[in-house]
Amino acid sequence: MKRSTAISTHQLRMEFGRVLQAMKRGEPLTLTYRNRPLARIVPVGSAGLSGDEDDPLSRLPDHAEPLGDLSNVEIDRALYGGS
Repeated sequence: MKRSTAISTHQLRMEFGRVLQAMKRGEPLTLTYRNRPLARIVPVGSAGLSGDEDDPLSRLPDHAEPLGDLSNVEIDRALYGGS
């Protein structure tokens, strides 16, 4: 994975175009708040997002029974519970 560049929450608000450009280049960003890491912003398809063997959700299709087409609400209920 590429080295992450830090961007503050203030910079995120003021320079959002910078975030978009970084995502288009495939570069991850570390979001900081008060000079402390808060979150990682990574482009879709980056290492760690798709096919991450440590992420149980990426292996879900291997263990799930086919249920047919589900709506987003039904999928959320199945993953997170609730009515």
